[in-house]
Amino acid sequence: MKSIIIASLVALAIAASPALDRPFSPKSEYVYQFDGLLLSGLPTTSSDASQSRISCRARLQAVDDRYIHLQLTNIEYSASHVPQNEQWPKMNSLEQRELSDELKELLELPFRAQLRNGLISEIQFSTEDAEWSMNSKRVIINLLSLRTSAPVDEMTQEEKYMETEKDSRFFTVNEKTMEGDCEVAYTIVEEGEKTIYTKSVNFDKCITRPEMAYGLRFGSECQQCEKEGQFVKPQTVYTYTFKNQQLEQSEVHSVYTLNVNGQEVVKSETRSKIVFVEENKINKEIKKATGPKTDIVFSAQDEILMERFCQQGDKAEVNPFEVMPSQQKIEQLEKIFRQIQELEENTPETVHLIARAVRLFRMCTIEELKKFHTKVYTESETKVQLLIQSSLAIAGTRNTIQHLIHHFHKMTVSPIRAAELLKSIQETITPSEEIADLVIELAKSQLAKKYEPVRQSAWLAAGSIVRGFSAKTQDLPLARPASRQLKEKYVRVFMQLFRSAESTYEKVLALKTLGNAGLDLSVNELVQLIQDPRQPLAIRTEAVDALRLLKDIMPRKIQKVLLPVYKNRQNKAELRMAALYRMMHTLPEEPVLAHIVAQMEKESNQHVAAFTYNVIRQFARSTNPCYQPLAVRCSKVLLFTRYQPQEQLLSTYSQLPIFHSEMLSGVQFDFATIFEKNAFLPKEIQASFESVFGGNWNKYLSQVGFSQQNFEQVIVKALERLSRYGKQSDELRSRRVQTGMQMLQEIVKKMNIRPRVQRTDNQSAHAVFYLRYKEMDYIVLPLNMETLDNILEKYVRNGEFDIKSVLSFLNADSKFELHRAIYFYESIRRIPTTSGVSLTISGKMPTVLSFTGKVTVEMQKLGARLILDVVPSVATTHVTEMRFWSPMLDQGVKSLQSARVHTPLRLESTVELEKNSLEITHKFVVPENKKTTVSVHARPVAFLRVPRNDQYVEAEEKTISHSEYQWTTEEIDRQYEVLGLRVNAQGNILSQWSLPKVLMTEQDFEYTLENKNRPAEFTARMTIGNLEKTDLSEIKFDKIFEKEFDSENTESESRRQYFHKMIREIKAEQGYMNLITLKLEAPQQTYFNSELRTTCDQWVRMCRFEMDSRRSPISEETKEWTLRTEIVVARPQMPSSLRQLREQPHREVQLALNAKWGSSKKSEMTVTAQLEQSKEQKKYIRNIEREFNGLPEYELLIKAARLNQINVVSEYKLTPEAEHTFSRLFDLVKAYNFWTVSEKRVENEERRVTLQLTVEPMSRQYVNMTIQTPQQEVEIKNIRVPRVVLPTIARRAMIQQAWEKTETTCKVDQSEVSTFDNVIYRAPLTTCFSLIAKDCSEEPTFAVLAKRVNKNSDELLVKIIRREQEIVVKKTSEEFLVKVDGKKIPQSELEQYEVEILGDNLVVIRLPQGEIRFDGYTIKTNLPSIASKSQLCGLCGNNDGERDNEFMTADNYETEDVEEFHRSYLLKNEECEVENDRLSEKKNYRNKWDSEEKKRDQSYSESDEEYEEESEKSEKKSIEKTQIKEFSHRVCFSLEPVAECRRGYKTDETMTKKIRFTCMPRHSNNARRFLKEAREQNVLDLSDFEVSYVEAVKIPTACVAF
Repeated sequence: MKSIIIASLVALAIAASPALDRPFSPKSEYVYQFDGLLLSGLPTTSSDASQSRISCRARLQAVDDRYIHLQLTNIEYSASHVPQNEQWPKMNSLEQRELSDELKELLELPFRAQLRNGLISEIQFSTEDAEWSMNSKRVIINLLSLRTSAPVDEMTQEEKYMETEKDSRFFTVNEKTMEGDCEVAYTIVEEGEKTIYTKSVNFDKCITRPEMAYGLRFGSECQQCEKEGQFVKPQTVYTYTFKNQQLEQSEVHSVYTLNVNGQEVVKSETRSKIVFVEENKINKEIKKATGPKTDIVFSAQDEILMERFCQQGDKAEVNPFEVMPSQQKIEQLEKIFRQIQELEENTPETVHLIARAVRLFRMCTIEELKKFHTKVYTESETKVQLLIQSSLAIAGTRNTIQHLIHHFHKMTVSPIRAAELLKSIQETITPSEEIADLVIELAKSQLAKKYEPVRQSAWLAAGSIVRGFSAKTQDLPLARPASRQLKEKYVRVFMQLFRSAESTYEKVLALKTLGNAGLDLSVNELVQLIQDPRQPLAIRTEAVDALRLLKDIMPRKIQKVLLPVYKNRQNKAELRMAALYRMMHTLPEEPVLAHIVAQMEKESNQHVAAFTYNVIRQFARSTNPCYQPLAVRCSKVLLFTRYQPQEQLLSTYSQLPIFHSEMLSGVQFDFATIFEKNAFLPKEIQASFESVFGGNWNKYLSQVGFSQQNFEQVIVKALERLSRYGKQSDELRSRRVQTGMQMLQEIVKKMNIRPRVQRTDNQSAHAVFYLRYKEMDYIVLPLNMETLDNILEKYVRNGEFDIKSVLSFLNADSKFELHRAIYFYESIRRIPTTSGVSLTISGKMPTVLSFTGKVTVEMQKLGARLILDVVPSVATTHVTEMRFWSPMLDQGVKSLQSARVHTPLRLESTVELEKNSLEITHKFVVPENKKTTVSVHARPVAFLRVPRNDQYVEAEEKTISHSEYQWTTEEIDRQYEVLGLRVNAQGNILSQWSLPKVLMTEQDFEYTLENKNRPAEFTARMTIGNLEKTDLSEIKFDKIFEKEFDSENTESESRRQYFHKMIREIKAEQGYMNLITLKLEAPQQTYFNSELRTTCDQWVRMCRFEMDSRRSPISEETKEWTLRTEIVVARPQMPSSLRQLREQPHREVQLALNAKWGSSKKSEMTVTAQLEQSKEQKKYIRNIEREFNGLPEYELLIKAARLNQINVVSEYKLTPEAEHTFSRLFDLVKAYNFWTVSEKRVENEERRVTLQLTVEPMSRQYVNMTIQTPQQEVEIKNIRVPRVVLPTIARRAMIQQAWEKTETTCKVDQSEVSTFDNVIYRAPLTTCFSLIAKDCSEEPTFAVLAKRVNKNSDELLVKIIRREQEIVVKKTSEEFLVKVDGKKIPQSELEQYEVEILGDNLVVIRLPQGEIRFDGYTIKTNLPSIASKSQLCGLCGNNDGERDNEFMTADNYETEDVEEFHRSYLLKNEECEVENDRLSEKKNYRNKWDSEEKKRDQSYSESDEEYEEESEKSEKKSIEKTQIKEFSHRVCFSLEPVAECRRGYKTDETMTKKIRFTCMPRHSNNARRFLKEAREQNVLDLSDFEVSYVEAVKIPTACVAF
């Protein structure tokens, strides 16, 4: 019963709807008036636009129920630039345009269509018809195609019910329209006798659409940006009106706009309609069209033919440009380049002509190019020839490339120029198999074998071209996608290049070519190379990089390949870091990131761990919209890691993102370095630039990089070759070095040490500089031993530079003439429209550059002179265009932004070394009667052109603008003279700038500088004098102390006496003076002269700086302006121990400044300043335990001696102008820190200002500042600043800070070793020497040995063997005993042996690289972190960055037995008795690398036996916790657990123990996380954090209940 009711309802609905499936009665003729309108302009009705209107009569004959025949008659065409209007412009308001008879004949050819259910199912055109004419006729058919009701089988129950409603119905269905097979939404409304059907097209849901895009393959997919990017998809709406079941009118309206930053800037519209005129019986039948059957969708056959011609050249079946006669093309090209030749300077007109030439070259056949070459090229000047070459390369068709390659082989184009032109060919917008084969053939030719730049450029270009037609990119070619067989072909070609390569460079070139191709099938070959350990490291790393273009195609595959590479610690560190870097750019999901972070936390190689942390942290901070989801995921995984990288590690990654989120635009700078611990040079260093504009992401817009493997060998060998020619060392030093070498060899023999030979093939040593542009490797510059050999052979003769060869090269006058045409980018997109004419949306930036001039280098006796005469001329235009084109019309709108620079100039630079000074002079000359021009123009233009086959017709252009924005422009017309040069600035510019406004308004600005007098010279001359001896008695410290400087009055007097005594002692010594002068001169007696005179003592403890400056009057000044400044500075003595620091009365840096400046009126200022320690810092010194000595003491001294506060007192007498300036600056400081400022009114001494600035000493990230002026006191607290490096007065503090950044350290005492790679283990030292650290290369330079003084002592004796001497150091009760080659050396003579005593308890011995620190009990060996190339051995390990292979025995075998490892480095001789009992006792050995065991060992390392016994007694009553100390800006945690009584117990007995604390800023993530963890667990693992300070803490040894 239910089914019967539904069937009845459907039948009623069908019966009630109009019978429109057959709108035309058979054997009847219908006449419709057709009107079409094309409009191109701005998205506003207040401006003019290019408008074309086409009108005709359409005869429609219904042959039977299904077929209709159609023919167009009375065709009219008119077009003009007229104001926009919502209404259709009348035909008589536009200029009538005559169509040729040939075009009319094609348009009047009949055509035939089949109707099925109201839709056009198939169409037949005449066999004589042209494609563009067929599309024009499809417009009529498109307006007749209508579905009057939803298909019943596709309707839902609800839709079927709605069908019964008479007044409104709605449904969606897929339907073919002229713009493609897309989803269409229908609405049906009945208004009395009329039924109105409306349908709109949803372009987001299309099955097929005849559109194409070129030049977009260099962009990357940004899923988070707006999908439409800059282009907004069209909006198309159809309206059909029926009256009494008769089609009265049909209309379609489409709008196409371009968006920039979310705002429409230009638009194109199409409107078409047919209106019923009359119905008649058929009197004269329309001829039946018999052409092939097709459908209603716009045909892109013309575009396909043009694409094939560009790709295949003369081999294409059809030449679509034959309609333009060859003679006409050549004549137009000849006219273009003749006009360019007539232009003296490059202008926007030059750029326009080049763009026209490129379009014409794309239409030419090989024969036409040959004729052009003979007739035009050979007769042209050099400039025009160079621009023709550039234009042919930019055109990038098969014919133009074949023509260029032909001339490469004929050598009419130089090889260097050929390599340059191949870079432009690399960017061809119509890549094809034919073009790729041409370029590969060139790469294999004899020419390429002879000239490497040609070969390299050809291979790299071939890879990029292959990617254009066979890889998945954002291009949308009309041709079918490349087949698997085609991809396999090119993978074979490029891999054959790799397998046949004989050198590392050639293999790298092959991989870069494969990387440029970006073929998905290449991934298997690359994976094999990456995973093959037999391949050289450089090849494996390059294979990882070659995956870069597959990141959007197969991100999961890349992650699957590279994650195991990264996690495998057997792989080299640089390979693992390269894998991580490439993997992160695939935007991995959270599970992959979790794997990476887990590996980072347990990573043994600190370079890998630090690089990983930096990469994830930088991505977490990125503001790049394309990285936002990844940034969220990276931030999330970082919350769960406690890893913190060491500061001195050099492997790092950083980003500088600058983005505007609303505009989806911005730029990002990336910088990455990959170091191996034992390499002096970085393994990889790269800097890249990427951009996002309007959602279009250019991931690798430009990148420059350097990579190397074992290149240090090349440098060392080159230096060795040079050194062979150098003077031989003196005989004495030779003997001493030989003696040292014998001692080192003796140690090697006794310990059976096997030399750590670097097993690297000389051929594998190489380096590569590369330039990457638009994701393509552009230039590869290899460096190897052969390259350096060629340079040495050319310029080195018998060990000395061949000066004559150098001078002949430099002294030759070098004239140059450089002319280039460049397209910085070009992109084209074509889409079908409902007007039957395709719409081309394009963007390009053609640029013409010219540099002409001469370079001269004159070598003088003690100097050199460089002269550069150059005339740069640059013109560029950025074009954004929307264009309708067919043989019948050419119309559109474009936005132009052009710039022009023409600046003739002359530069002279001279460097002269005279007897007592060095003089450097730079001179800039503006030539006479020459004009410097910088101009910028912007304008939107509407254009239209009626093409003719017999001649080229210039387009009719009209500048249009957005009236609302145009009113906001302002006129500029300024003329003034500066230093005799006439400057003009004129034009009109926007008062409020934004990019959309720039694109929609007309603006122009021109800046000219003209010199009509003699050449204007601007000179800068600097003279640096030699150091001269002088007397220091003239330096005065009269008023150096102020009352504000005496914070502790009890010590002030003694401090001042100490200071003045120190100054008197310094003045009695020899002083040195240096003079530096700077003179700036300009025309019209304009000058600025300055002298800086520096006077200091030998050790730079006291200095005076005097500066006298003067300049010519400016503005309203009538007298010369002068500046006289004197600054005196004195630093305190530099303590070498905490005791000296405490006892030193004066620990401050004093400064006094006197300045007087001005012209007629003078301003004066006196400033005294004191750099000192704040009260908190002084308290810190007093609280330090006095019994510290040796190494711990010196490390604390560095921190304790920091100066973190400055007090300044200034007395002044200023002019009103100067006082106003300082007042404004003071107001700016207060306003900048508005929320932290407190101020109050005071009455202080007039014309006197004081300042106190204090840096929080621990975190060094907060500043407090107090300023007192005569009227107010301002206090600014808690100013957050970047981490400050505080000055310290400790001796060797600067050297220590440098070591902290670059050193690797090994620490050894009598029972424990902390290796260079941070592996901590127990191993007892005995009375026999143990080898601590040694250079175990084949030519060793040093060795460090140590032993206990006797069995019952913890004191050690250390022996250092350097190449020329043996040094033995032992600490006695009073001082250090130092012997050199068995001779005792007094302390006064230690410096000449590179030995230094610091304080009472520390001695420093310098090594060839690094130094040894020894306090009698502990030996600390500091070496550069990249020292000795994994050729170290000894108890300190091998310094290779890996923790897994630390225990390498003397004979270079790895063991897990610490005792075996220790014994192998024991030097047994007759001087000692081996302590076998101590050596064999297992409790003396323990590997404490495991973090939990290490933490327990640290907890008890400084405990004595009493503490251990008492702890056992109170074990159940006490608990160990990490002690926390909270301060205002920092939180400190104890590195060792500290015992405290449990809840319910109180302390009964205590003892004092020294506890180390680490501090971190309160706001930091670590501080917050550890505070949270401390609430949940007792002991925190802080083993990776450095010691901030040590404090004596009372610890309970007995707890009792209360």
